[in-house]
Amino acid sequence: MNQSTVCGADIYAVWSQIDSGGGQYNWSPIDTYMAPWVAAGKSVNLIVWGVSDSSPNSATPSYVLNDPTYQSVSCANEGTSTLYSYPVYYSPGYKNNYKTFIQALLNRYGNNPNIGYIRFGIARGGEAFPTCLDQMMSLGGYTTTAQFDTVWENYIVEITAFQQTTLNTIAATSGRVVQFMAALNQFGNPIQYNVTSFEAQNAVSLGFGFGSQGLELSDVSNYNVGNHCTSDWCANFMQYAGQVPLELQTIAASDPTNAAGGTGSMTVLLPFALRLHTQIFEVYLTDLEVAYDPANPNYAMYSQAYQQAYQNAAAVLGGR
Repeated sequence: MNQSTVCGADIYAVWSQIDSGGGQYNWSPIDTYMAPWVAAGKSVNLIVWGVSDSSPNSATPSYVLNDPTYQSVSCANEGTSTLYSYPVYYSPGYKNNYKTFIQALLNRYGNNPNIGYIRFGIARGGEAFPTCLDQMMSLGGYTTTAQFDTVWENYIVEITAFQQTTLNTIAATSGRVVQFMAALNQFGNPIQYNVTSFEAQNAVSLGFGFGSQGLELSDVSNYNVGNHCTSDWCANFMQYAGQVPLELQTIAASDPTNAAGGTGSMTVLLPFALRLHTQIFEVYLTDLEVAYDPANPNYAMYSQAYQQAYQNAAAVLGGR
């Protein structure tokens, strides 16, 4: 919290922890986490989860799950055979209730000067990929991924346009609004890169920043030979650099050894990301510990290299 290379913190705003239905909201989870960062002179970003980032889903409020118009699908994921239930995100029972929560959250925080940006997850976690794709396609009678692409793009447009409309209302009364961010997420086999390009284009058209939470070592080698990076973030960053904020997060905690096939070391990932015009890095706490916490098992060997990587990035982007 006191490191000058750290601008602030991401806080996960979990829908079910805040919204008990009937217009009853408990904002204390967000306010409590924000307070020490604000006191330290740092900004806070809100990453809003309508659905848990891991299974099972506990982030969607029970009143939504019990809505008679709520639809769900089940699939196995995370390398298990256990079936987990997820909403059909574009169905009225989920989508309309989520919009109500989005508006309530923006009414509360949409002009807060301590918030750097807000990213609403429009699928699982803070991201935008259709969980249980095959099951949702089957439920809707879609026989090709291209057919589903249109459905998913229409959902993205509807949710992001609602965010923008709500923000415009807040701007008209307060004169200040926070920055919005959007996620790029790949899906399908073959990967539907046309959808990630659409996500980026839609974000820019609304003035939203965008980014990927999938940065990894393979992006470096893929980019160097002209192949797609994860969710095609490399191409989209190069296309829209200078127009909106661009954000990256590693797909998992980094690997200081930089072993092939892994996430990669921050000493490699940060310079590469800066070269492609990245402006915001969402860094795992464990990766900060490598640099600054002597109790971390990788501190003795890699702290100096990680500290230098963060300092070099802060020299370009600014710290606080």
